[in-house]
Amino acid sequence: MSRCLYFPLAVLALLAVLLLVVEAAAVQEVLKLDEDKSYVRNLDTGIENNYTDILDSEQLEGDMLEFHIYLGKTGNPILDDYVLELRTNLDNPEWKFGDNLSHSANWIVWKGKEAHERVVPKVILTGEVPKPITKVKEPGFDAYDVYGIGEEEVYVELTVGMTARDATTLETIVQKLEPAMRFLCTNEGIKRAKSELDANLEDAKEKIGYYPLEEDIRDLYKEGHPGWASKLSEHYKELSVGAEPRPVELYVIVAILFGLLLGAGLVYVYVSRGGGTGVDVTEIASELDDTSGRIAEKSSSINTISAKLARSADEEQRGTARELLKLRASLNELANEIRAIADRIRGSR
Repeated sequence: MSRCLYFPLAVLALLAVLLLVVEAAAVQEVLKLDEDKSYVRNLDTGIENNYTDILDSEQLEGDMLEFHIYLGKTGNPILDDYVLELRTNLDNPEWKFGDNLSHSANWIVWKGKEAHERVVPKVILTGEVPKPITKVKEPGFDAYDVYGIGEEEVYVELTVGMTARDATTLETIVQKLEPAMRFLCTNEGIKRAKSELDANLEDAKEKIGYYPLEEDIRDLYKEGHPGWASKLSEHYKELSVGAEPRPVELYVIVAILFGLLLGAGLVYVYVSRGGGTGVDVTEIASELDDTSGRIAEKSSSINTISAKLARSADEEQRGTARELLKLRASLNELANEIRAIADRIRGSR
């Protein structure tokens, strides 16, 4: 056979294998989860939500949830050995499948040809949202199993498969029914700590800018210590108030700027009256331009600080902010005058 025929034959063989694989995968899907009909009821609040509305949501510790999960057949062949495994990590679970009940975390149902041929009933699960306890990563102590308080994943899984010889565990997984239920358990204390932490860190950032300590505090919250994280964020906010520039420091800055302005004026008078013979006028004008630029930069900094003071609850600080804005306006005018002086010096020679 010619070599030129080998390649197309190989491609055809590969396509045939892929078709068989796809067909086999389709046959494996013997059950389907009806997302539109399935729902979850909170027995404490009476609120009922669609199944998909609970996915990736936050549920409060201690609430009793009742899942009504409707199943249907896909029409693909169902082997006699197929079973359905029900699994959850909800506290105090109670499963109902047909007329049977179980209080186990995982339960094998839908066994044998006779069960397969009947209409598949819905799965009902009642369980309590567990406490939000999560495994903590402690820097430098990775070998220790430490637990903290934090949002933890809760799951409800339905899996078609074949059991091991003990008939209580799955040995082969045929199909995981999707979407599998996943949500986070939390409580009001954790949510309140997060809200306080965010507010404190944002307030501190407005005063002193970003520092790596902010991320360390957020990591402390994520790693299961919401109480300490919230407390530290409060102290961090208090420290940021002490780190703010005081008005007296601002007046020192303004005094230095006026000194620069006075020096610039003296240079202009000295040059314009014939003094400084041999002086490089171009260089002096350039330095005056640089001085004007530095004043503009300081003026911008004063504006940032005055804006922060203006948001203060203290009336004196708000008054200081108003005075600083007036000074900034004067500085901008004087900076413009320095530029004008530089232009005159260039034109005087």
